[in-house]
Amino acid sequence: MSVIAWLVLSTFAAPFLVNNAGSSMSAEINVSNARVSSSPYPLRHALEIATMPGVRGVSYQTLAGFMCSDGRSVVSINAYGGDLVPELVQERGADAAMFDAWSNTSNGLLVGQAIAAKCGLTPGMTLTPRDVLSGVEIPVTVVGILPPSQSSFGDQAALGHYSYINNIIPEDRRDLVMRVRVRGQESARLSELANEIESKFAGSDPPLQADTGSSTDSALARFGQIQSLLMLIMGAMLACATLVLVTVLAHAVSQRRSTMATLQTIGFGRATQFQALALELLVIALLGAGAGVIAAYGLLKALAPATSWLLGSVAIPEWALITLPAGVFGLMAISLAWPASILSGLRPIDHLRI
Repeated sequence: MSVIAWLVLSTFAAPFLVNNAGSSMSAEINVSNARVSSSPYPLRHALEIATMPGVRGVSYQTLAGFMCSDGRSVVSINAYGGDLVPELVQERGADAAMFDAWSNTSNGLLVGQAIAAKCGLTPGMTLTPRDVLSGVEIPVTVVGILPPSQSSFGDQAALGHYSYINNIIPEDRRDLVMRVRVRGQESARLSELANEIESKFAGSDPPLQADTGSSTDSALARFGQIQSLLMLIMGAMLACATLVLVTVLAHAVSQRRSTMATLQTIGFGRATQFQALALELLVIALLGAGAGVIAAYGLLKALAPATSWLLGSVAIPEWALITLPAGVFGLMAISLAWPASILSGLRPIDHLRI
């Protein structure tokens, strides 16, 4: 039960930990033109934001688009650059092979499933359409089709490379970005970082607006309290498990005292009996931990439909699995302390005691 509780509570606590809150809760800062949010601003601002203290990474975006062969539908190209691009593309559903193919194709596009079906786009197709925004020809290659998105807009767009689109569009539209996404090193101070960005560019042309979004703000405002509560519960659970195991094992040794004393009289010393006791406890601990891990995976799978709306897809965090063996052996060491003290005072004459 302790192993099940540790793994399940660790899984539910992980999204609220300081280092994970940003990715789990989609905590990021959207930076836009403070004068007109839909207007572009210089790329140099995005590059400068990337060097600010507390910034883990940025991505920046420009737009292009082309008409489908039906003459009615438009494929919007969201051309991304920056060090967060691998994360964003993988979050959009691209697997490793698709991402590698896209990364190695400068004019490559990853196309949303809905717009690909509507326009008859398939992987490997090469096109030379005109950009609906600038009128210039943009040779592109469809590298892959993205899986369905939770956003209907995402299924209507394609992902491209900023550097490629930026070099093709007219000079007056180059080195501009429509949007910058910023992810911080510490999500707990995301609002503070947003204020620092706005202050830094308050006098620039144009000034910038940094928005964390109300849902992110409220989630980050609550995560510290939730984290403390979950950690307190986990600590109490471990303390109870330790107390129960120590008490049960000490009682078992006390009940066996007479038998152990008898064994001592026929040559089984204290060290030998302690080793046998430790081996018995090790077998019980390993079997219990294994059963607990299997049960925890099953329980999380059963709870997934009820928790996915809040936490997304949940998985036992690596740190919980890595620390589990240390916890089990640590618990064993503590539990053996009292029996060891009983064995150290064991005398052959104790076999006469009932």
